[in-house]
Amino acid sequence: MDEVLKSSEESKYKWIFDLIDESHKFIMLKNFEGEIIYINSVLLRLLGFNHDDIGENYDFFFKNFFLNDAKKIDENIYDITLNSRYGFTLRFKMVDNFLDSDDGSRICIISTLNFVRSEFNSVHDINAYLDLLYNRFKIIDMVDTGIILIDKRKHIEYLNKAACNLINVDYKKIFHKDIVKLLKSLDESIEFDEIMSKKIVVYNIKSSGRFLSIEVADTYDDKFFCLIIKDVTEKLRFGEIIEKSEKFNLMGALAASLIHEIKNSITSIKGFLQLMQLKDKSDPAYFDTIISESDRIIDLAMSYLGVVRNSQNENETDLNELIEKYMVLIEAEAKQRQIEIVKKLNEVPMVKIDNNQLKQILLNIFQNSFQAIGIGGKICLTTRFNSYKNKVIIKIADNGCGIDRENLKKVMMPLFTTKKDGTGLGLPICKNILSKYGGDLRILSKKGVGTIVNIYLELIRR
Repeated sequence: MDEVLKSSEESKYKWIFDLIDESHKFIMLKNFEGEIIYINSVLLRLLGFNHDDIGENYDFFFKNFFLNDAKKIDENIYDITLNSRYGFTLRFKMVDNFLDSDDGSRICIISTLNFVRSEFNSVHDINAYLDLLYNRFKIIDMVDTGIILIDKRKHIEYLNKAACNLINVDYKKIFHKDIVKLLKSLDESIEFDEIMSKKIVVYNIKSSGRFLSIEVADTYDDKFFCLIIKDVTEKLRFGEIIEKSEKFNLMGALAASLIHEIKNSITSIKGFLQLMQLKDKSDPAYFDTIISESDRIIDLAMSYLGVVRNSQNENETDLNELIEKYMVLIEAEAKQRQIEIVKKLNEVPMVKIDNNQLKQILLNIFQNSFQAIGIGGKICLTTRFNSYKNKVIIKIADNGCGIDRENLKKVMMPLFTTKKDGTGLGLPICKNILSKYGGDLRILSKKGVGTIVNIYLELIRR
């Protein structure tokens, strides 16, 4: 009979569980050996739990978590105190009786619990009290900061949902357990005595790659002390970005002088190229491309130095013509890498952007695609006009390695890169250039499938 009651929901005795769950009284069911086989919902809620927290072994949970003390008063009457999840105990008078079936046979023992000292005069009073407790502790469970309450024996008396998530534990498996063992199971480097002496320590949790700060907080009760746990991984990474930014600032003055000298050298090279072009007229396209690239380097250098604010080339840009011109360089590298480029240039209106800056955007994005694809891949370049957005769109799609979801959220962050020799500045610079002309940059990607980059360009207003 006991096995029937302990079995799945398909048991024909499930109606007993449903019946006592609908009751407003505090009720438990026991088998004839005195083992707890079910606790109704209202009693669980009073103690701060639900059926999902308990699982199937009610007897183990009752004896190891709930039961604080029990004294037998009469043959079937007990004076018991139960621990609640919220750190206090409640005293009850428990009366055991047999639960009989219609034919008079005994099914199990039903235990009814009543408060020994109670300020509750009605079911309404009990429910109001439960709601008060629930709402108070719901606030603690809503925060993303982990809170662990520990007694003087270093046993866990309470921990909120955030703490369970941060240290990856199940509440019912860790309640009343030793905090030292818990922290050691999280990472061997964590020292409880170090936390207590320093008051706040940051640990690198190697298994997850996260950084957790563990802080000792003051309480108003000398019987307990409190640990506050926070995930500071992103905060530390942001600190690294600031540190990198400061290094870039220190290098700024040196970079400015170097760029000035580079500009002078490129200007000289351009002059000699123009002289060579006058003497050799066999293939002017090559000279035009080299001179154009020289001009672009000079413009980039002058832009960095703050000399050029607005370009004279940002009006009346024929996008398709410009792409065809710049693709000479890109296709040459693609051929070298054995990568196929497929172009589909549809008729589009004139756009507003500086020619050289558009070239910089295209080169950046194609370089990213080349590195993601490797040898033998494919890149599709399409231009089209989106009448709904009233913008021209350049779509560059590759079948490379793709970007995972976490990194996709960060690719536009300055200095974020997954490449060994990357700077993490390419895409942020592209997006910044486009935003100055009323455009935008959007990236769609799936790991192992490929990446799509959509470049949105503003139309020329007439």
